[in-house]
Amino acid sequence: MRALIIVSLALILAFPVFPVETVDLTIEKAVSMAIKNNHNYLISVEEVNQFKQKLRQNLGFLPNISVEGMKSLKEKLMEIEIPSFIPGAEPTRATLDFTKNYEFTFQVVQPVFTGGRVVYSYKNARLDLKIAREKEKNAREEVELNIKKVFFNILVMRSLLQAHEEALQLAETNYKNIKESFDLGMVSRYDLLRAELALTSVKPNILNVRKLLDLSLTNLKYMTGMDESTQVNIKGELTFDPYRVELAGLVQHALVNRSEIQQMKMQMKKTENLIKIAYGQFLPTVSVVGRFSYRSDAFNLSKDNWEDYYSINLAFSYPIFTGFKKSAQVGELKVMKKIMNLNYKKLNDATKLQIRQLYLTIQEEYENIQTGLKNIETAGEGVRIAELTYKEGLTSILELNSSYNDLTRAKVNYLQAVYNYNIALSELEKVSGVKLKELMEEKNA
Repeated sequence: MRALIIVSLALILAFPVFPVETVDLTIEKAVSMAIKNNHNYLISVEEVNQFKQKLRQNLGFLPNISVEGMKSLKEKLMEIEIPSFIPGAEPTRATLDFTKNYEFTFQVVQPVFTGGRVVYSYKNARLDLKIAREKEKNAREEVELNIKKVFFNILVMRSLLQAHEEALQLAETNYKNIKESFDLGMVSRYDLLRAELALTSVKPNILNVRKLLDLSLTNLKYMTGMDESTQVNIKGELTFDPYRVELAGLVQHALVNRSEIQQMKMQMKKTENLIKIAYGQFLPTVSVVGRFSYRSDAFNLSKDNWEDYYSINLAFSYPIFTGFKKSAQVGELKVMKKIMNLNYKKLNDATKLQIRQLYLTIQEEYENIQTGLKNIETAGEGVRIAELTYKEGLTSILELNSSYNDLTRAKVNYLQAVYNYNIALSELEKVSGVKLKELMEEKNA
């Protein structure tokens, strides 16, 4: 015995037990943690930084400054014939070297006129950055919505587990009472079997809800970046706040604020700029080119060893024929613009329909909540009456078990209605781009 105690102490000292971390988690804290750890959102943040760099790449209206150095390795010199001053004599051949072995040039190219191509390319780069920021905002809202769905689902599962546990307690009490009555010969064996069946049928439901609750908690840990071994204490209750808002106002807000619509508008503006860039290819390009050079036959830093030279030129370029490429590009972009206009109208119609659907869902689920509260109250009273009448022998065991099932079903339907109501509200806030609580406060002010 003493040896066993010594071995146990040695194992405890060798493998110390660390306390499990416990985190109190509210829905706001869960959203904040998920935003810091969600891969899609982090990718959208990096895309914003990427398009910031692309914007800097499109500063084409700034001068292009370069320095060039050159050393002649081998060259063929020009030869000329010099006639002889003596009649009949052979002419003299001489080589002339007009180049220097070393040359360093400082060059500045300043675009003067590009047909709008540089300006509209810069504007499109700015639009790309705005689209990236809008996608970042949309990704953030998606994370918030997904967290709310999982969080509300956990609250539902927790309340549903409590409802099934209450049903189990009722079934256990009922089975105990009927068992005592059966032992006294006051009820039939059929009643005892039905009570036992009612008791055993509740247990699988509890196991199923516990499984779903465990999976939802694990999913929430993954989404928030927590370790799977972390103990999470969910803070909050599944409640509902009544909102009365106007459908027309919600549609108007959605058409202005919805992220997908904002992105589509900017894409349409980009297409217009691309058409202007394509038309700009029909115009010439004019630039001022300045060159300042130092030349020498020997690489010697002595000032007198180098000759300076400079030139300022006005460069002009105009492509005359490119195989119908430019006109085809313009035609393609015009077709693209028509397609985007149709997609924009399609998105607007889909947004209006989605807002109407969510608005009607909220109204429907609100009424289901009110009905659910009444059903729970009625079912509870039904259980009380069924128990009393069964004891008096006025009802059967089937009716008593049915009253228990009705109470559990009423609680489940109520919880489902509250969940649907809150999810519809969250989706409506995302699509419309407004907080309903703030909108109600402005309306009541």
